[in-house]
Amino acid sequence: MLEQAMFKSIKNYFERLGYDIKAEVLNTDIVALKDELTIIIEMKKTLNTTLMYQGIKRQQLTDYVYLAILKPTLKQLRSRQFKEKLALIKRLELGLIFVKLEDDSLEILIDPLPYQLRKNKKKQKQLLKEFKSRKTALNIAGVNKTKIITAYKEQAIMIAYSLKDGKLPLKEIKKITNSYKTSSILQKNYYHWFDRVERGVYQLNNHGLKALTEYSSVIDELIKE
Repeated sequence: MLEQAMFKSIKNYFERLGYDIKAEVLNTDIVALKDELTIIIEMKKTLNTTLMYQGIKRQQLTDYVYLAILKPTLKQLRSRQFKEKLALIKRLELGLIFVKLEDDSLEILIDPLPYQLRKNKKKQKQLLKEFKSRKTALNIAGVNKTKIITAYKEQAIMIAYSLKDGKLPLKEIKKITNSYKTSSILQKNYYHWFDRVERGVYQLNNHGLKALTEYSSVIDELIKE
């Protein structure tokens, strides 16, 4: 019954724009025709992969394919999952229509336009910088709830390793780690591994001593060089 009500709202909207509307034409939900322009609309109550696939198939018939769904709640619209679906729709060059049955209205959220992917140069630079900065390759792709070894963590681990035998002045730590971020890592103390015992002098605390054991395999890789 809901899809029948959706069809009525869609039909009324496009007829007001001068389109001739017919339903269930060769397995398509709705065809809207005006002059030489053909629009196909596929309907579902919610946005899912089945509907997206139907939309892709209809692109064999026309470039103007819309997916029509009931307007989601504000919470759904703000969800990460829905935003990901919107990104897919744009990438697939499909359109998206929200149907609001309460007032028999439509909201065209996305038009089926050619999509041009814009590269994020800042993130590209960050990706390459992180890749080149890492000395180890111990992370396993696809593993959840596992601590990731980043270039930053590698440097923090090396600082911890330099302090394994006791406190040292910053100058000596820098010599061992050979990292320009040594001062910043010690001052920010993101992992809470270090204590400053006096000006410019640091030592490991209990968390840091535990880290030496926890990341022993990383240390082995780092000190190979």
